[in-house]
Amino acid sequence: MKKTISIAVAAFLVAACVFLCIGYGFEYERVDTVFINEVKQSLSQGEPITGKYDYTLFDREGNILYSTVDVTEMSFEARISRALGDGDIVVDFKDDKIVFYTDAQGRFEKMRATFIWFAVASLLAMATCIAVGLAVVYRRTLRPFSKLKDFAGEVAKGNLDSPLILDKYESFGSFGEAFDIMRNNLKESRLAEQKSAVEKRSLLQEIGHDIKTPLASIKAVAECSIAQGEENYKIILDKANMIENLVNDFYQATLEEEGQLNIYLTKHTSKEFAELIDESDYNSRVTRNDPAECDILYDKIRMGQIIDNIIANSYKYADTPIEVNMRVRENKFVTVIKDFGNGVDPKQLQYVMDRFYRGEKTSETLGQGLGLHICRKLIARMGGEMSCRNEDGFVVEIVLPIFGKN
Repeated sequence: MKKTISIAVAAFLVAACVFLCIGYGFEYERVDTVFINEVKQSLSQGEPITGKYDYTLFDREGNILYSTVDVTEMSFEARISRALGDGDIVVDFKDDKIVFYTDAQGRFEKMRATFIWFAVASLLAMATCIAVGLAVVYRRTLRPFSKLKDFAGEVAKGNLDSPLILDKYESFGSFGEAFDIMRNNLKESRLAEQKSAVEKRSLLQEIGHDIKTPLASIKAVAECSIAQGEENYKIILDKANMIENLVNDFYQATLEEEGQLNIYLTKHTSKEFAELIDESDYNSRVTRNDPAECDILYDKIRMGQIIDNIIANSYKYADTPIEVNMRVRENKFVTVIKDFGNGVDPKQLQYVMDRFYRGEKTSETLGQGLGLHICRKLIARMGGEMSCRNEDGFVVEIVLPIFGKN
């Protein structure tokens, strides 16, 4: 950059110096005094000559004694005054006067034309130097900077496949190499991250499969024993179900975090939504109202998991009856699920849907703090909202879009 600016400044200064020298060397066209002296000498010898200037010889009475051009008769004083006014040269010759017509006006116009030409040429030369300098600055600085800007925009969009190509002689050449190295490092880091995510998902699948295989055997034995009247096996079955739910929560949380948990929105009636609540009421402790008829958009499978998780949480932590109220509010379908337990500490309420967060009152109950976090993520991807609050118990409110209404 410094080298480019130095070259441009040096070129401008050289051009300026050249034209200044030419300007100082320009001279105004001087009067040819040699010719004037030759004319005086020739008149003294009685042999007048002609040459560069026309001239007129006249006496003190104004009489014309000799002239190389036709002139009008006038008095001595008038002729002298007119000659001086026109810028002509008046010289003494014995007792007479000679007027040399040096065309002062013509010489002035010629000098002016020369000055204008010189000024225009100087301005054009300076403009050329400036244009060349700007072209060099653009090529070496502005154009590479524009490439850097476009490159940064592509990197910000996540495009790490397009390399940044800059001439090493350009101002940002070294920066371009550094940015391209950064792009390669980011690309390698992203590939490593994607590979790690795939390995993580594969590991979870393998762990889940390895756990569920013996777990299915344990559940089958427990269910057979319960069917034979051995109630002690009910504890084993409950714990096996908890372990299976934990494995499912971890797997779903991983998929949701990576955006792999697919959501398929379909239209359902409010009656179908109410049936999801009935299907999740395993302990028959839920009372609900009949909702107004409307069509709702949601993913049936995911919504079943959400309702099941919320009601199961109330069973586990509150162990009270559950009240569900469904209504239409401002073109939205609102479902309020309320238990009558002790609720959540107000200081902890804002964190209750955060990933892996568990309140102090739940520390003795089996769980990983993923249920409500997953539910909120799924509801948001369905275009709805989910919130929690205390209101004579713990309340979960779900807001879903109604089909055909904004």
